[in-house]
Order: sequence, then structure tokens, then C-alpha cells
Amino acid sequence: MHPTQDTGTFTTVSGMVGGVVKAITVKPVLMAISFGTLSNVMFYAAASATVGYFVKLGLDRLSSKFKSKSNDQNSPKVDE
Repeated sequence: MHPTQDTGTFTTVSGMVGGVVKAITVKPVLMAISFGTLSNVMFYAAASATVGYFVKLGLDRLSSKFKSKSNDQNSPKVDE
């Protein structure tokens, strides 16, 4: 994997784990949490992270296309 993908993966997983641990350790909320609601939160967090990741990939590709077009237009043309 590319280092930025490793960083993104680590950030996503640690944020998800941290959020779940924080939700479980808060005493008043602990009584209202069931396995079903916890699994729903984890599912939506994972789905949101996945969508965000693919949006980032799309924007990165779009950015690289614009950069390559810009570089092609700025490069001097050599006549043969």
C-alpha cells in the first residue's frame, strides 16, 4: 500500500475504535447501548469511511488529470 493509504486506513480504524470505546465507557449512555445499536453504529461508521475513501480516490484521480493536462499545456513543444 502507498504510505498515504496506510495513514488513511490507520486513521479510519483508530477513529472508529476510539468512538466505540468512548461510547461504551460513558456510564449514562452504557445503559442505553445494546448490541444491535452498537453494531448499527459500527456499520454506518464503516460505510461512511468507505464512501469517504472512494470520494477521496476519485478526487485524487481528477486532480492528477488536471495536473497532467496543465503540465502538457505548459511544456514547450518541439518541432521535428
